[in-house]
Amino acid sequence: MQKKRMWLVIIFLGLSVVVGACAPQRAAEQAFPEVAPMAPSFDGYEMAEEPAMERDFAVAEEQGMAYSVGESAKEFERMVIYNADMRISVEDPEVTMQTIITMAEDAGGFVVHSNLYKTYTDRGSLPQASLMVRVPAGRLNSIMESIKDLTPNPREDVLSENVSGQDVTAEYTDLESRLRNLEAAEQALVELMDEAKDPQDVLDVFSELTYYRGEIEIVKGRMRYLEESAAMSALSVDIVAKRSLQPIEIAGWQPRGTVKEAVEALIEAGQYLVDGLIWFGIFCLPFLIPLGVVVYFIVRSIRKRRAQKKAETVETQGINEVEPLE
Repeated sequence: MQKKRMWLVIIFLGLSVVVGACAPQRAAEQAFPEVAPMAPSFDGYEMAEEPAMERDFAVAEEQGMAYSVGESAKEFERMVIYNADMRISVEDPEVTMQTIITMAEDAGGFVVHSNLYKTYTDRGSLPQASLMVRVPAGRLNSIMESIKDLTPNPREDVLSENVSGQDVTAEYTDLESRLRNLEAAEQALVELMDEAKDPQDVLDVFSELTYYRGEIEIVKGRMRYLEESAAMSALSVDIVAKRSLQPIEIAGWQPRGTVKEAVEALIEAGQYLVDGLIWFGIFCLPFLIPLGVVVYFIVRSIRKRRAQKKAETVETQGINEVEPLE
């Protein structure tokens, strides 16, 4: 009997955990709790007890205060993970990288990874650097502004800048609910294990208990990851040498200038062609259309006369060939 009761408790705990984990609207319910419906009143009947929400409204009216369900929503804080990436050009990427690392550590952050390398071109070796740091989320904007100030000209030398956010509030709230259910199941299994007498029952309960404790650690790990990601924003910075962005110049010749001149010449030629077509369509077509109609009828009349003459000539030649035979 005791063994049967133990297995019923284990099955019940498993079902409760599954149901708790599959509740997708738990975050919304906790953020915005539903207002209890007002109890209906019927003439001739007395209600046994006034609903709690109705009593709250009555007390609020007596005290001259406004009751609002939105007050609980104000206390609900969103959990958002902010990440950013930048690409800048400076004179010395190595010095700038060390400056950004010092800046992040002074703000309470740390370096995830950093990389300094060189690219070899016809101008020689050009240094480049890339790094990722984590900084407090509240300091992300100020640190990005400080990085911009490291460039000679922020308007031109900040090549790209992007900030993205991911709202994980619903996921974190669901994890909290699942953790409560798992901890409740763990506690029930511990009590059941204390009551078990049969060694086989103890082993079965211990196996279930090990599974639930593993799930608890997984949920706690995910919650810690979300908390740390929301508290510490990731900032990726690519640093290139300013010389690598300058146009190629050989003995005073710049390909960029030649390309510009060729493009301008092509545009001018296209403009002349379009202007000519516009003049032809507006100035010439009103005269050419009637003239073309007249020429068409004249050519048609000439062809018709030629065809008639040719037919008459053929007919005359046929008559002349027939007369000698008579």
